Amino acid sequence: MPLYATGHNQPGFLPDDGTSFVTRDWQRARDSLVEDLRDAADATQTWADPHDCDDIPCPTYGDDCPDNLAADLRMAADELAALQPDTPWQATVAGEAWRLDDLGDHCPNCGYPLAQHGWPAAHQRPADGHTCELEFDDDLVVAPPEPDEFVSARSAPELSHGRDLEGGLGIDP
Repeated sequence: MPLYATGHNQPGFLPDDGTSFVTRDWQRARDSLVEDLRDAADATQTWADPHDCDDIPCPTYGDDCPDNLAADLRMAADELAALQPDTPWQATVAGEAWRLDDLGDHCPNCGYPLAQHGWPAAHQRPADGHTCELEFDDDLVVAPPEPDEFVSARSAPELSHGRDLEGGLGIDP
C-alpha cells in the first residue's frame, strides 16, 4: 500500500512542503491535484483585463497571457483526470512543476516501513524512536465524544469511519 504525494513548485527547486498533499489513496491525491490545477487556472485568468488574443503570442501579454496560461492549466487538469489508477504524473505548466508522486511503501519523512494495512497515525521514527511529525490528509482522527455521549471510539464506527486507530476494521478481539 504505497503513499502518494502531490504538489507544485518552481522548476529546478526542491518541493515546498507547504504545497505537498500526502495520502494513502491515489484517487484522492489525483483529485486534489486536479482541483488545485483548476483553481490555479481560475485565479490566473482573473489577472487579465478583457483583451483580444487570437494571435500567438498574445499581442497584449505575450507568452505570459493569463488566458493562455489558464487554458494550459485546464488542459493539464483534464490530462491528469484521465490517468489510470496508480500512475505517477508530472508536468511543467504556467511556470510551475506540478506532480503526483508514488512515494513507495516507506514514510518519506523518516523511512518507517508501511505495514500491509498502513501504519498508525503517530508512527515512530526508526532512527531515534521519536514520533514522526508527518501527518497524512487521511489520518484517522477520532473526535472525543461529547460529555453526554457514552460511546467509545472503538464502539462507534461512525466516529472513526469504521476503522480503529490501528487501521483495522474496528472489531474488538
